[in-house]
Amino acid sequence: MKKATCVFAVFLVFMGGALVSAGGFDEFGYNYKARLFNGWYGYYDRSIEGGWVSGTGDAWLIMKWSKDWIPMEDEPVGAWVTNHWIWYSNDYNESTWYGWATRIQWNENTQPNAKYRIEEFMKIMKVSDDPEAWAEYEAGGAYSAGWGTYDSGVPKYVVFQDTIEVYDAETGELIATFDLCTTSPKGLGKPIF
Repeated sequence: MKKATCVFAVFLVFMGGALVSAGGFDEFGYNYKARLFNGWYGYYDRSIEGGWVSGTGDAWLIMKWSKDWIPMEDEPVGAWVTNHWIWYSNDYNESTWYGWATRIQWNENTQPNAKYRIEEFMKIMKVSDDPEAWAEYEAGGAYSAGWGTYDSGVPKYVVFQDTIEVYDAETGELIATFDLCTTSPKGLGKPIF
């Protein structure tokens, strides 16, 4: 068995087992008491169409959120969530968003047949309506999460850290790193503005 195949098999056993057997995780991958989501991207919206296998999506998502973050609701200022994405692709070209647009199908029954494993980590926070602070963070690389704006044009949700690592899917060797956004916020759990 190739190293990547072995790593993939262990990953699925661990992740699948966490969803089914660990206390507190529901069928979608949520553990609200621990403020975690650990599951297939296709389940984050709490929808499993056609059963467990179909509709899983082709990316794994791990989310952690603050006590005041209520998933898929309007959050208070300062509430935050982290996203750790894992997907496979045969390219990591910037024009395809580092392979995101060309993900290889995989799920709990299908091993990905791809050249690259791509991992993205991002931090998102609900911010206040402060155009000066937004200009400062935007100059530092922060960007809108795309979940609405204030009348002033300041985004309500800001991505203030976003990094991508590309690994050789067979060997696990790190090939490339992209720092899309690495601003210096006041720290998780504290409003950046």
